[in-house]
Amino acid sequence: MIRYFSLGVLTVIALFFGIGMLLPSGYLVNQKVYINAPQKEVFEYIDNLHKWNDWAFKLEEEGSRLSPQYLGPDEGEGATHTWMSYDGSNAKLQITASNPFDEIDLQMITNDGDFVSDIKFTIEGSEKGTIVTWIEKGDFGFQPSTRVIAFISNYQERVSNQYASALEELKVAVEKKE
Repeated sequence: MIRYFSLGVLTVIALFFGIGMLLPSGYLVNQKVYINAPQKEVFEYIDNLHKWNDWAFKLEEEGSRLSPQYLGPDEGEGATHTWMSYDGSNAKLQITASNPFDEIDLQMITNDGDFVSDIKFTIEGSEKGTIVTWIEKGDFGFQPSTRVIAFISNYQERVSNQYASALEELKVAVEKKE
């Protein structure tokens, strides 16, 4: 009897692991917004991580980023923002490249490096305003349980919706400044 129970448990674990490994490990989020402001003004809100509190982090629950710290320069390459979450995980957001008024590359590292994602903002100016594109690419790696959780929670769509909302907040913040 216990032998059959053990085989059953091992079978369930093997199935969970197998299904988890069949699920995609990578994700891609891509959102855009049109902002009625000059390219330079929009760039300044993205290139300065302190200003992210006015738009990107604005919709978060108050106090959800514990022990926030800003390291390095205030803006541009090397600017870094770190924090911890209620669940004990930590995060680091760092600007890895800044091409004034056109592009900003960042890297997000969470859970002591277990998850790394690359983020790119493109800022395209036009006669009447600016188009901002926010792209994030990441990989859950060799972690079947994380892949299953991401699949069940519809991670990619959830993050995409958060970014769309944050970009709308960026639009409000920049246009209000005008």
